[in-house]
Amino acid sequence: MTTIAENQVRAMHELFKGYDEYTVEGVMRARAPECTHGILPKSLGRETKNNEEYSQFFAAIAPIMKTFKVTVHRIVNDPEHRELVCYASGVGESPVGLYKNEYVFFLNFNETGEKITKIEEFVDSAFAKEYLAKVLEYKKNNP
Repeated sequence: MTTIAENQVRAMHELFKGYDEYTVEGVMRARAPECTHGILPKSLGRETKNNEEYSQFFAAIAPIMKTFKVTVHRIVNDPEHRELVCYASGVGESPVGLYKNEYVFFLNFNETGEKITKIEEFVDSAFAKEYLAKVLEYKKNNP
């Protein structure tokens, strides 16, 4: 029998495996139906999205990324409070250039630790702003 702590780590890895695949199905696989996804810092002005909203957002950007790989550097797991925090980095290739970002993910889980109920993703805001502007410009010029 697996523990909640093991389930939480497994769900986290499943989330990042989905990003490595860079498909809507992949990034949604580890999420509970009620999961929300927020981007931090709040100064970026990004709204928290439910699963449907995040699926639509991701579907719009997924075709741009040619390759993507998440590397987890550090995990702090608190199964008693159904939370896990991890420091990770992501590297990918796209027509607008190299994507290379750092993250801290704050993840909350259901009672068993098998599904993620809340994602708060803290990104390198300077890079995120610059890269998103390039992506939007690319999409405008390449419908």
